[in-house]
Amino acid sequence: MRNSLLLSVAAASLLAAGASALAGTSSWVPANVPAGGSGFTMFGINDSNVVTGDYINSSGVQEGVVGPFDGSNWTNFADSGGTTQPRALNNKGQITGFDTGTLQQWERFPSGNMKNITQGGNPVADALAMGINKFGVFAGDYTNSSGVEVGAIGQNAQYTQDIPLSISNTGYAGRAIDAKGDVAGWYYDSSGIQHGYAIVGGNTIMIDYPNAYYTVVEGMNNKGMVSGQWEDTSGVIHGFIYNIAKNKYTSLDAPGASFTQVWGINDMNTIAASAAESSGTESFAYCTRTNGCPASGAAKHTGLRPSGKPVMPQPN
Repeated sequence: MRNSLLLSVAAASLLAAGASALAGTSSWVPANVPAGGSGFTMFGINDSNVVTGDYINSSGVQEGVVGPFDGSNWTNFADSGGTTQPRALNNKGQITGFDTGTLQQWERFPSGNMKNITQGGNPVADALAMGINKFGVFAGDYTNSSGVEVGAIGQNAQYTQDIPLSISNTGYAGRAIDAKGDVAGWYYDSSGIQHGYAIVGGNTIMIDYPNAYYTVVEGMNNKGMVSGQWEDTSGVIHGFIYNIAKNKYTSLDAPGASFTQVWGINDMNTIAASAAESSGTESFAYCTRTNGCPASGAAKHTGLRPSGKPVMPQPN
């Protein structure tokens, strides 16, 4: 890791488009890698700053992990496919995710039991589940009999209904759901370009970061804040947050990073993010407050994921 990144973890390098930057009231807090691991990608964070994500263990296997942000009490877990990627968790400790090899979606319950997600009685192994609210209702997607990606919501490890997206599309996904049942995600236009959306109080909102090549929504909290990623015309990926009520976008770039990916967001507006710089890819909590931000703790901060490509080849 370059010294410039280490020296600037308490400051945000922000790009703003049609919005005021959050400089001076925000911070990038580096996450700790589980002991013996070679990397950690943090995807979800709840209101108690418990986080979930994946890492490469000492045997080179991709495992899931959940625990306090400071790394003081990790719990490792793995699905049957062996390439486990948790994507979101709620305050009760319910986790949704998928296996990056088999693409089987699953839900992990607070007891530690993992159950494959089904749709119409059949296992869903062609997309992923992500956001999950306090009632255990999750958002995700599946591929229908025509080969089209369809956003859906579900509960207790089964999809129960499709998301009624009114925007013309060639496929769409659910990625977040709040306590009221409002949902957010992304869709493909007729040219195969991704755009974000949110359905709030029955009203559909198109979410496109200004002048972006594509925009994807990955998270939404109960305070009307949306999180996600956008790509500029030079091919650089940035994170963003969007205030629905104020129609205000703020671009997020981790200090010293060549790309930044933003995932889940909790009700304290703390965001799970991953970023790449010359030495590798690292996870952060991006905190929009001056007080009450998660702390890295005393665990050793080491084990960057190898550099050369983003955490995900394409945000999904």
